Amino acid sequence: MEGFGIDAEEYIAAVRAGAIDPHGATALELEASLEAFDREWRERLLALSDAEVDELARSGSPLPLMPTAVEGTSEQQLRLDAQFAGRMRALEQQSARIEGERRALMAEHLQRALDDGRDSGVAIRELASLAAVELRVSHRGLERRMTEAWQLVRELPAAHESAAAGRITVGHLRVIEAETRAVRLDPAIEPHEREAVEAELVRIAEATTPGRLRARAKRAVQRVLTTPLQQRHDVARERRAVELHDRGDGMCDLVAHVPAALGAGILDRLTQAARGKPKDDPRTADQFRADALCEVLLVGVVPDDAHGVSPLRAHVAITIPATELLRDEGTPGLPFPAALDGRILVDRATARWLAGGASAWERLFTDPVTGVASTVDTYRPSAAQRRWLLARDGGCRFPLCAAAGMRADLDHTLDWARGGATSLDNLATLCRGDHVLKHASGWRMRQLGHGVIEWTTPLGATLVDEPVPVGPTFADLRAAAPPGEPAPPSPDDWWSARVEPDPQLLRYVCGQSTGMAWERGLAPPRES
Repeated sequence: MEGFGIDAEEYIAAVRAGAIDPHGATALELEASLEAFDREWRERLLALSDAEVDELARSGSPLPLMPTAVEGTSEQQLRLDAQFAGRMRALEQQSARIEGERRALMAEHLQRALDDGRDSGVAIRELASLAAVELRVSHRGLERRMTEAWQLVRELPAAHESAAAGRITVGHLRVIEAETRAVRLDPAIEPHEREAVEAELVRIAEATTPGRLRARAKRAVQRVLTTPLQQRHDVARERRAVELHDRGDGMCDLVAHVPAALGAGILDRLTQAARGKPKDDPRTADQFRADALCEVLLVGVVPDDAHGVSPLRAHVAITIPATELLRDEGTPGLPFPAALDGRILVDRATARWLAGGASAWERLFTDPVTGVASTVDTYRPSAAQRRWLLARDGGCRFPLCAAAGMRADLDHTLDWARGGATSLDNLATLCRGDHVLKHASGWRMRQLGHGVIEWTTPLGATLVDEPVPVGPTFADLRAAAPPGEPAPPSPDDWWSARVEPDPQLLRYVCGQSTGMAWERGLAPPRES
């Protein structure tokens, strides 16, 4: 670095303070590189005789390089891969900072327009039109962007700051903005609760992908919303509809706004049909599903010899805390609703409807502290293992993937051919693409216990992937209450031990099961 007129220590300090290295290196990586350079320099110096050192000092020539092995193809490939990944990281950080500055700029000047005493609508529209002329874009579109930036900077400052610093992407920020909208609009939620939810989502976002963040955000938001999920679902269900959107070239999008359990069943039935199509059928799975959907809706029932959809029954896997089935309507209980494929929250009425028609039940035991699935009682190991892993993993366990697990593969962490056992502590859910990637590339994985998986990239970096809780967690918070001043009874305090729960319910939940999971054939409920 000194050869370029840059002091190495000052450069590393600048990166530590927030500067972006052009190649995406962190301060720790630069320090390691500098230490490696110093070691090599000392080795080169010690390899010279006193006469050679004197000659180099007189002539000002650089130290000769140490003999090194010729770089092989694999070493070159790894070096180029590392350069690509580092440069991509640097560009993403630079883009995030530019986007953060743009967001802050729009928010600052929109606030200035609000404060100047004129009609705010006219002032904002005028400001947007001035910038729109320079950018050659629609002033209405720019006005909308300014409003969104102002709301985000004011209402989600921690998420804005993390995105502007490059710790999360714009995709993460959009998920946080969308998933917290209900929290920010609920006047009954205290400001500190909103801040806690935002902080939790930012922490998760800095360690995972937008897809996985969306699934975990629903749980975090559900905990603080004052309107129960059942009431929100009842209102949302009244908006069910079917829409048609023109997409040009004689094509359209047919959009059905229906309850999640029914939508999952519809897709599952079409997917089963696609998997059973003849081998000589040239259509892709997506094309087959689209054709089958049209024929089912237009003809009513598809003949068995056409696509084979009619004899198929949809299967939906849903995890339901036992308390959702034990307590009566209107009674307090665990703020931990049922979930479809571990991702979509399901209201209590739908959960009970699915439970009532289930042909097979399976108790699922979860860890009372982490909420992660721990074991299952069953006498059918192979089928039970798949259901248990689906409940524990929720979907593909590759650290960058958010694919659902219903159609995923069960992978042996330690290959069967190398002595790996077909046991729960040596199996994990991987989608087909990532299953192939794990075996055909330099990615490696090992299980650390309790569902935690450590992945190692081909470049040597490690990523730890933890399963998402599928059951409620229990914590004793009595020590946090002021002495002599017990907190007033509240339904949400049952499981923080500030208020004693129903002993019969507690014995059932702790002694028997904290959740239930099953599969059932799905048919739409009849309207009363």
